[in-house]
Amino acid sequence: MRGGTEPTDSATAAGVLAGVGGTPLVELRKVVPAGSARVLAKLEWANPTGSLKDRMAVAAIAGAEARGDLRPGGTVVEYTAGTTGISLAFVCAAKGYRLRIVFSDAFSDEKRHTMEAFGAIVEDVPSDQGRITETLIKAMIARAGEISAEPGH
Repeated sequence: MRGGTEPTDSATAAGVLAGVGGTPLVELRKVVPAGSARVLAKLEWANPTGSLKDRMAVAAIAGAEARGDLRPGGTVVEYTAGTTGISLAFVCAAKGYRLRIVFSDAFSDEKRHTMEAFGAIVEDVPSDQGRITETLIKAMIARAGEISAEPGH
């Protein structure tokens, strides 16, 4: 870094998370007749993970902190098909929280690898031949509940 100073962990986290939500607006001029309306599109893919769910993850973690449900060094537990998990993994990594994800082999390996790259611990609930079923989702919810009930979670 220039100036010979390293940012603090909190400054680094704040800087990374500051990129969430400041996404550009673009006017779509040809989707409605001229003079009828002004249509703007918010380019959520410009969030750090490329997902609109980054906003939700920042808000969920901030809410848990504000309520006192999440304290420094704490663990977040979530079941997900991937996109929410990626955003949560990003936010948890930036803020220093552990993240345990309940996932399934029915979902994308790429999403699993991305969550793991951000430091999430990913646990699989096996699917029935790769199918996403009501039984699978209920099993994932139940497993996330079991993990949440463990001491320290």
